[in-house]
Amino acid sequence: MDGLIIDGDFWQILLWFFIYCFLGWIWESIYRTIRLRRIINSGFLVGPYIPIYGFGAMLFIVLMHFTTRPVELFFIGGSLACALEYVTSWLLEIIFHARWWDYSTQICNIKGRICLSGFLGFGAAAVIMPYIQTQVGGITANIISPWLQIVDIFIALVILGDTITTCRGLVKFNKVLSRYQKEIDRHTASFLNFVRKGKRSFEMHFTRGRHRPRSVLTFIQRRTIMTFPNFDSTLYPDALKRVEALFATVNQKFKNTQYKPEMEKAQKAKAKRKRNTKKSDKKKPASS
Repeated sequence: MDGLIIDGDFWQILLWFFIYCFLGWIWESIYRTIRLRRIINSGFLVGPYIPIYGFGAMLFIVLMHFTTRPVELFFIGGSLACALEYVTSWLLEIIFHARWWDYSTQICNIKGRICLSGFLGFGAAAVIMPYIQTQVGGITANIISPWLQIVDIFIALVILGDTITTCRGLVKFNKVLSRYQKEIDRHTASFLNFVRKGKRSFEMHFTRGRHRPRSVLTFIQRRTIMTFPNFDSTLYPDALKRVEALFATVNQKFKNTQYKPEMEKAQKAKAKRKRNTKKSDKKKPASS
C-alpha cells in the first residue's frame, strides 16, 4: 500500500500507542453506552485510555511489516488480538483475583475469556488498520521532536499515576471483600450490623458529598462495579454479590432522593402559602 507509514522512532511509536489507547476507549465507551443504555467510561483505568487496545494496535503494526493482505490480516490479526485478550484476562485474575469480563454465554468461547464475536471484531479491525495507521503516522510525523517527547512523557506519567491509583484501590477492595466474607462465613448477627453501618456510610457519602466521609467503597471500587457488570471475584464471590446489592440499593435511593432545586422552591412556596393562610385566619373577626 503506497504511503503506508509503519516505521518510526521510539517517541513516535510511543505516541501511536497512546493514540490507539484513546481510540480504543472511544470505541468501547460508545459501544457499551449504547448496549447498557447509560453513559459508560469504559476501561480498567479511570482516564480516557485502554492500554489493551494500544498493545493490540502495536501487534497489528508489527504484522503489517510482513503482510497487508486483507485475508491474512483478518485471520492472523484476529488470532493475535484474541491471544492478547486471553493473556490479559488471565493476568488480571492472577494479580487481582477477579475477572472483568466473561464470555461464557457467547458462542465458541474459551473459558469465557475470548469468543468468536471478539475474533471477528478484532479481525475486522486488523483489516482496516493500514488505513488508520496511515493517518495516525502522518499526523505524528509532523510533530517536532522536543514537543513529541514532552507529550509522550506527560501522557506516560498520567497513565502511570492512574495505574498505581487503580491497582491500590483494587487491592483494598479485596481486603473489604475479605472482611465481608469472614462475617458471611460466621453467620452471626455482627454481619447484619456491619451491613447496616455500611448502608449508613453509603447514604452519608451520597447525601452529604461535600463532607466526603469515609465510605465502604472508594471511587475506584464503585466505578469497577458500575463499569463492568460481569466483574467477579474468584476469592470472595458471595461477599462481592452482597456488596453489589448494597451499593445498588443505596445508589437507587440516592437517585430517588437527590437534590432538585425546583422541588425545594415548590416546597418553600407551599410552606409560605400555609403561613399566609394561617395569618389570614387569625385576622378574620369571629362570627356573631
